[in-house]
Amino acid sequence: MSVNGSRIWRGLFVVGGVLYLWGSSQHPRGTMAEMMAAPAWVPGHTTVFVALLVLTLGLVLLRRTVRASASMDRWLLYSIVATALEAVEMGVHTVAYVDVEALTLGHSTPVLTSHLWLATLVYPLFAVSLIGLIRLGQRQGLLGSPWISWIGMLGAAAHGIVMWLVYIFEIFWAPILFPVAAVSLSLWFMLAGVWPSSMRDKPNPPPAAI
Repeated sequence: MSVNGSRIWRGLFVVGGVLYLWGSSQHPRGTMAEMMAAPAWVPGHTTVFVALLVLTLGLVLLRRTVRASASMDRWLLYSIVATALEAVEMGVHTVAYVDVEALTLGHSTPVLTSHLWLATLVYPLFAVSLIGLIRLGQRQGLLGSPWISWIGMLGAAAHGIVMWLVYIFEIFWAPILFPVAAVSLSLWFMLAGVWPSSMRDKPNPPPAAI
C-alpha cells in the first residue's frame, strides 16, 4: 500500500480541498432566513459535506499509510475525529433550511439552533486539532512545510473563533472570517496534497505463512 496509499490520501486532500472551496463559494448572502431560502443553500452545503467526508477519509488513509511518531499519530487521530464531527455538523447545517418558515414567523427552530450550537462547539475542536497536526507535521517534515503551514493555521484559527464571534458575541465584522477560513483551509489541503515530504510509508505486511 506504500506508493498507492500515498497517492490516494494526497488525491483525497486535493479533491476535498477543491470541493470545500467550491461549496463554500456558493454560500448565499443576506439574513439567515434569506440565506436558508436561497436555491444555493442545499447544493453548496451538500458539497462542503461531501468535502469533509473526503478529507476525513484522506486523513484516515494518511494515518494508515505513514510511519509517524507517536505524537503525530495522536494528532492525526484527533484530526480524524474532529473532521468527522465537522461532517456531522455540516449535515445538520445543510438541512437547517427546513426551519426557514418557522424562523420567519418567529417560532422555534430546532434544526437551525442545533446547527448553530454544534458549530459553536465543533469548530474550535477542529481548529485546535488541525493546527496541532499542521504544526507537528511540518516540524517533522511529514506533512506540508513552513511555506504553507501558516495558510492552514490562519484558516483553522479563523474557523475556530468565527462562530463564537458571530453567534455568541454578535460582533458585526466577524462574518468576514467565514470566507477567510474557507479559502485558507481549502488552499492548505490542496497544497499539502501535492507538497513533497520526507514521510515514510508503512511497509507492506509480511505474507502469511503457508
